[in-house]
Amino acid sequence: MSGRLFSLLPAVYRLRDRAQGDPLRALLAVIEGEIVRVERDIDQLYDNWFIETCDAWVVPYIGDLLGARGLLASKTGTFSQRGYVANTLAYRRRKGTAAVLEQLARDLTGWPARAVEFFALLATTQHVNHVRLQAPATVDVRRAAALELVGTPFETAMHTAEVRHIDNGRGTFDIPYVGLFLWRLQSHRLTGVTPHQIDARRFTFDPTGRTTALFDVPATETGLTHRAEPFSVPIPLSRRALDRDLGRYYGTPDDVSSVRIHVGPAVQPIGQIVVCDLSDAGGGQWAHDAPAGKIALDPELGRIVFGDPPATGVSVDFAYGFGGDLGGGPYDRRAAITDVMKGGTTWQAGVMRDPPPDQTQIKATLTDAVAEWNQQPAGSRGVIVLMDSRTHEANLDTPQTRITVPAGSQLLIVAGQWPEEETGDPLRPLARPAGRVAPKEVRPHLKGTIEVAGTAPATSPTPGRLLLDGVLLEGTLRVVAGQLGELAVTHSTLLPHVTTFTCQANPDLTLTFSRTISGDLMPGASARALALVDAIVDGDVEAHALTVDSSTILGRTTAQILEASNTICVGRVQVERQQVGCVRFSYVTLDSQAPRRFHCQPTLATSVGPQFASTTFGDPDYAVLAPACPPEIGGGADDEGEMGAWHWLQAPQRVRSLRLALDEYLRFGLEAGIFFAPQQPRMDH
Repeated sequence: MSGRLFSLLPAVYRLRDRAQGDPLRALLAVIEGEIVRVERDIDQLYDNWFIETCDAWVVPYIGDLLGARGLLASKTGTFSQRGYVANTLAYRRRKGTAAVLEQLARDLTGWPARAVEFFALLATTQHVNHVRLQAPATVDVRRAAALELVGTPFETAMHTAEVRHIDNGRGTFDIPYVGLFLWRLQSHRLTGVTPHQIDARRFTFDPTGRTTALFDVPATETGLTHRAEPFSVPIPLSRRALDRDLGRYYGTPDDVSSVRIHVGPAVQPIGQIVVCDLSDAGGGQWAHDAPAGKIALDPELGRIVFGDPPATGVSVDFAYGFGGDLGGGPYDRRAAITDVMKGGTTWQAGVMRDPPPDQTQIKATLTDAVAEWNQQPAGSRGVIVLMDSRTHEANLDTPQTRITVPAGSQLLIVAGQWPEEETGDPLRPLARPAGRVAPKEVRPHLKGTIEVAGTAPATSPTPGRLLLDGVLLEGTLRVVAGQLGELAVTHSTLLPHVTTFTCQANPDLTLTFSRTISGDLMPGASARALALVDAIVDGDVEAHALTVDSSTILGRTTAQILEASNTICVGRVQVERQQVGCVRFSYVTLDSQAPRRFHCQPTLATSVGPQFASTTFGDPDYAVLAPACPPEIGGGADDEGEMGAWHWLQAPQRVRSLRLALDEYLRFGLEAGIFFAPQQPRMDH
């Protein structure tokens, strides 16, 4: 309490109140809290006059004053119409231009966009008085950079006309056609990652050893009239583009670049970097090697070869592409831990590779942090912050090292920053107070085994909780027999087909996997309930009481009781108690034995199924529905969104908003089509 009202009282009353245990001070603190709420409400009323600062619920009202049409609210809050309303007047001043169509698409969908005027790419017989030298009817096969653009929104090759309609996504090149290409994938930048070491000189950017395409970190566009270019959208880096413009993408220590290689603390100079093809050549070898004193880099496979073995540890900065904020990633995850942190924090520790020697609360290993947590009394609320994106060995697989959660205790293991704050003490001006976490900017790689045991008595009404947020786990996550109340895994990746999850008998245990990617989840009857929310399960699921909301299960599903909504179950579903529960607005195969179905697919009349852009973990469009997916699946959820783990993105609603607004800003006689941009290799600019 600040004591603002109490300080206004005469000193005699304050002294008397202190002598009686501060009852008057406590009363005035309650009144002051209400005054603060009223003051904040008054301040917000002023802020609500402006589109930049108003609350989300005010945006449609300001839009109505401007006559902005087609405002569709997002139920999940994943995108906002604030930009659309803010730029409405600017749209109208420049109505009909390609730049406005691009900005309109960005503001209404939240995705980067490129407007392509297809009539400008038609091969025509040219008049001698109006020769277009930039539009030859045939392709120059000697221009490799231009050939790399063919089939992308940035191509310059000429085409013959086609008469199929563009509004259904079939026709493209014709006189009245304009295409809006949207980049649904996002680019996530990681810094200080420990690369996977194959031998003394060969590494992969991905810490788990997978080949992965490196993505560009998109540059911010300068204004509404700026047209999208290849370096302003999230697309993979190609070998040619990186070699041709290495200075743009390979950065110095002070800039935000797409890729960097460190040996020890030093960034390797750009003069040592050579770009080449490091694809497999058989026998465990790669196609090329690095010259002495050089570092060979392949952005399409995410591989590195050193000409000379590095003298010290190697770390890398790079960006990877993915469909959204799901799985372990460096994106902002504050909403996921807000409720967890509300109860306060009694103990907090950080984990980073090289902790400052004067900060004892920062540990060098997760094992050290867990050992200190295990000494805390029952009822503690602890936080362990994983503060870098390096690989950490998780050796928590013995009774002496495993995580123990007593009755009434709660432990949150979260990836993020633990910011320093000013203390006002000249001897120690900065400190890291408990309860402060910024869950973003890092994605630690935990390698090994994590065991957790609930040590509450069998009759305890408040068994402990363990929450895991924002990590990439390669190894094993195991709940040993005991009395754990809840295990919640959010915004994390349990490496499919590599990481195993096992659960022994915990009669009151509730398992929750939210915004998580995992392999098999088969606790069976060892846990009371399993809940999947916005999750991808690349394997089988088996549980006693299973609740699935907006998730994708690529394997079989087995349960005694099942409640499912907006979900895709690719494999067969087998439910024992079919008279209980419900499956609604979901895809369940016809041969499944599931509880009663409500608006599910397929039916006897519509034999449709989901089509994915990719089902291979590690691909940027992993588990994303393909554009050719039937509308019964792509728009079959209860809010007319797509079924499955990406339902929360509200992709159909975004596209629908754009379609509603297009007619107002298209030039007379033009038709527009909306396409998701193909993920081609890196393009020239």
